[in-house]
Amino acid sequence: MDIEQQFFDVYMEVYRPYVNRANRILSTYDLYSSQWLILKDIEKHGKTSAVDVSRRRGIEKPTATKVVKHLLELGLIESSTGEDRRIKYLTMTHRGETLFTEVGTQMNALQREMLGDIDHEALEHLIDALKRIRV
Repeated sequence: MDIEQQFFDVYMEVYRPYVNRANRILSTYDLYSSQWLILKDIEKHGKTSAVDVSRRRGIEKPTATKVVKHLLELGLIESSTGEDRRIKYLTMTHRGETLFTEVGTQMNALQREMLGDIDHEALEHLIDALKRIRV
């Protein structure tokens, strides 16, 4: 087996179980990993548009719209119109911030558990290698 093929096989062996475990945590909050990633993006960037979120996350605009709608319905984010009335800006609500902190603690614990005893330097090398993959 080629090393490249081996890399992606191992990556998928880690990715799917991680998403499944994350979804078990998130489902108690009526969330799933795709929604959590958009919530994280809004938390990280502050006031932002759905178009910018979909571009940064690499997801189709209709998918982002559906996820944003769910987050709005849950009261985790709010939408406001900017100077250009065609653009709607998204921000996290107080409820969203509270939930983000609570869920973030659980997600961080899951990630630490899954990474086990991999040291900081090894993680930095893995992060650097993953960032260099062209998609």
